[in-house]
Order: sequence, then structure tokens, then C-alpha cells
Amino acid sequence: ALSKARGMPLRAPLLVVVIARLQAHAKVPAQEQLIAAGCAAHGILLAAHAQGIGAVWRTGDLAYNAQVAKGLGLGADERIVAYLYLGTPERELRRPPELAVEDFVSAWNG
Repeated sequence: ALSKARGMPLRAPLLVVVIARLQAHAKVPAQEQLIAAGCAAHGILLAAHAQGIGAVWRTGDLAYNAQVAKGLGLGADERIVAYLYLGTPERELRRPPELAVEDFVSAWNG
């Protein structure tokens, strides 16, 4: 298990660790700060895919591991939001299924 964990960052040629630095703020609660960091990670994925770069978002136990946080030099106010693995795809990227918007969106008529 340890050798597997050590090799995980080697899954792709580039590993981006997205970190949220939480700050006390009257208008932006910690939850929104975490979500904003998640949105930034999502933006990186979208940009990578638009350029034909393979990109995968992972978290898992290592996102919450104290030794990993220490190794990355994270402060008590910082949280790992995502590990983004980026590189040249080895095969054609699979296309997501077409979804009907009406299955996910409804109108509120107040």
C-alpha cells in the first residue's frame, strides 16, 4: 500500500494541488471559500480539456492526511481541495453522454 501511495503522484506528468486558504471574512464564509477553490479547480480542468490535455480530478484520503499537509507546508488555515493530474491522453477521451437539460432544471413560478 505504501509503494502504491508513493507512486500516485506519478500517474501523470503534471500534478496540480489546488489549495484553499481559509480566512475569517464577514462576507465570505469558509464554505464559500472552499467552493470557490473547487470552482478554480474545475476551471483548470475545463481549460485543459479545451486544449486537448487529459485532466482528472482526484482527492481521496491523501487530501485529508496530516503528513501530506505537513509535507506540502500547509498552514492550519489551508485545505487541499483537489489533486489535478494533467498530461497527454494515451487514448481518445471518452465523450460524456448527452443529457436532457429538463431532467436537471426546473422553473420556479413563485
